[in-house]
Parts: sequence; structure tokens; C-alpha cells
Amino acid sequence: MKSNLLNFSHFGDSGRLQRFSVVIVLCFAMLICSVSQADAQRHGGNHRNPAWHYSRMPARGAVIRRLPHANRIHYGGYDYHFRNGFYYRPYNRGFVLAPPPFGLRIGILPRGFLSFNIGGFPYYYYGGTYYIHRGGEYEVVAPPLGAIVESIPLGYEKVEIRGQTYYIVDGIQYKPILRNGEIWYEVIKSPNQ
Repeated sequence: MKSNLLNFSHFGDSGRLQRFSVVIVLCFAMLICSVSQADAQRHGGNHRNPAWHYSRMPARGAVIRRLPHANRIHYGGYDYHFRNGFYYRPYNRGFVLAPPPFGLRIGILPRGFLSFNIGGFPYYYYGGTYYIHRGGEYEVVAPPLGAIVESIPLGYEKVEIRGQTYYIVDGIQYKPILRNGEIWYEVIKSPNQ
């Protein structure tokens, strides 16, 4: 019985087509399963890790000894080093991963940024930093209340208030919400408000 399951030779050319179709369907099924597993791992298994998107980056406040090539930005009397969408400041004999100050500008957004509109105004987000487009550049701004992002950077603080979980990073308070069957994070408190 098993040997006849994929043996379509008695159908001639149509047997080869049927065998090819079965192989294609099996490959497609395996692909779907592997994508679903990769997606679940990416989200930390049912979204239990709010920083899943940035899990390979150092946490806010982490100190590294050497920083590979990065763009240097002088702003507000300090030097910042911009690399892969994150900002570093000199610290002791190394660099600390720090949030950039509001007003700092960059020429191009990091790869993988998220764009959204609040009140008809476009914002851009990457790695805990919010931007607006101003004067041909992207300026770091405080997040608008109601902004919804899919992941926050490592280094967050987890707080429980009356049974509800909140996350705080860089003075920004996030509340987990359900969006299209996935957990995202809504800004409910911003440093400037």
C-alpha cells in the first residue's frame, strides 16, 4: 500500500505531474510550518518578550568597550555615535547605549523603521526612538500619546499595577494591547507630558 501511495507511474505523464504536485504541496506545507515556528520564536513565543525585535542588540545602559564604525553626531555639547539605529555615548573607557536627546537629527532612518500617523501627522520609530521629518532630516522627538509599536528595546522596566502589566523604557510608559491577534505596545505616558 505504501509503495503505491506515491507511485503514479501507471498514469504515464499525468503520473509525473501528480507526483510533482504532491512534492510541491509537501514542500509548501513544510515551508508554512517553518515560517510559523520562526515567527513564534521571533516574537519570543506568544509575545512574552516585548523586546523581540531588538533582542540581538545591547540593552539601554549597556556599556561596550569598543564600538565598530559608527556615525558621530555632536549635539548639545555631547558626542553621540549612531550605529544600526542605536545611539552610544562615550562612557569611562567605552560607550554606553543611551537614548538620543530630543532635537538631535539624522539624515536617514535605520533599516526596518516603523511609520505611523497620529492626528494626521507622520511619525517614524526604531529601537525606542521616535522621529519626525523636518527640514530634509529626521528629528528625534518625544513619542506621541497613543503611538503603537510592535517591540520596545531591551533595558525596559516591567511594572505591575492592579494586575495590569506596563513597561517603562527611557521614561516612556507602554501598555501591552492586542492588535490583529498580536501583542503590541501603546505609549500611555511620554517624558514631556
